[in-house]
Amino acid sequence: MRLVEDPELTAATNEFARGVPLPLVQYHFERNELEEAATVARLALNMPDCPDADTIEEILDRCSAPPDDWNDRLDRFAEDPSLEAWRDLMRFVPEDLFYQRHRNSIRYLRKRGVDPNVLFLCACHHGLTPDAIALVEEGLVRVDTILTRADDAGRARGAYVGLAAQAAYLAGDIVGTIRLLRDAMASETEWISAVPHVWFIRERASESEHEALDRAGIPREPD
Repeated sequence: MRLVEDPELTAATNEFARGVPLPLVQYHFERNELEEAATVARLALNMPDCPDADTIEEILDRCSAPPDDWNDRLDRFAEDPSLEAWRDLMRFVPEDLFYQRHRNSIRYLRKRGVDPNVLFLCACHHGLTPDAIALVEEGLVRVDTILTRADDAGRARGAYVGLAAQAAYLAGDIVGTIRLLRDAMASETEWISAVPHVWFIRERASESEHEALDRAGIPREPD
């Protein structure tokens, strides 16, 4: 925590608010605040027409300190992707770099056009991640792929079943959506809630779909 105001940080933050993210990314990276640098970089790269995107992408990559041949290894993985190959690829990544390397690698492989169903299983191999969720919410992952992961998720099963409901909805299967939402609701725990999945679908539903969800007992408002 900085107890004294940092004029350079203030200026960089103001630039970010103005739609110029590079100074804030550089600020954190130059101070070895890699988590902060990576977070800001990802936010920036999600901006439409992000300025300095190539430079920000390069800094994001450097936040995970990849070895010189890492992209070559990813390219070889992309030629024959599998969960087993992903485990082998990530096995010896240092623990303190794992999160950033994991996310950056999934990002790179998406650009390479790797099957999103394989990428989903890789992205959530060690637990549900923003990258896995994004693949589902963009309609790129099959229901059966998500349910395969749900079978091995233990007490987190409800989160994956909820994502499967979202995938079913995006695929136009309202009956499957309702069945999976009911399952997700029945699988809730003290730390896994079906609410985000219900609202994802409710926010997109047509009036006839709302009526079908109502008949099935899927809530419209939080409890």
